[in-house]
This record gives sequence, C-alpha cells and structure tokens, in this order.
Amino acid sequence: MLKKKPIRKSKKTSVVFEIEGLDKAKAVNLAGDFNEWEPSATPMKRRKDGAWSVTVRLDNDSQYQYRYVVDGQDWVVDPDADALVANPFGGHNSLVVIP
Repeated sequence: MLKKKPIRKSKKTSVVFEIEGLDKAKAVNLAGDFNEWEPSATPMKRRKDGAWSVTVRLDNDSQYQYRYVVDGQDWVVDPDADALVANPFGGHNSLVVIP
C-alpha cells in the first residue's frame, strides 16, 4: 500500500511504502531509482501486524520505479503500486506517481 502526504512548505511528499504477506522474510528493503537501485539502501521495518513499511520523502510532480528486495535476493513488485512498468530484464517494476 502507498500512503502519500504532501509536506507543507516543501516540494516533497512523504510516501509510506507498505507490503504484507512476506511472513517468512527476515529482511525487506526498498530499492528504486530514488536510491540508485541499491538493494540495501532503504531497509524496511516489520510492524506488529506482520507488514513491512518504510517512509521516504520524494519530489513532487515526479514518478519513481521501485521494487521490494526480500532477504537480499528476491525482487518483488508491489501489488498496490500506482502502476507496473516493463523493465529491461523482461519483468516489471512498480511505479509510484507523486502529484
């Protein structure tokens, strides 16, 4: 799930990235073009309800591709992304659109 909240007096939006259903995961990270696709740059935290989440500040009037990295090896698309876009590896990336 994506939750977007504009930051007052800023040209950025606070975006909460959340994913459920990764109960067996030991670690989940967020990788995307906003962090140079670095698989360990943005670690997520497991909440008490079992979902994983992290908050990132992103530029307004932009769109970003991303994926979740599970246990350092499985790259997972977000079922709740704003859209999916083809990537150069024959799969898809998730897309978040910031108004």
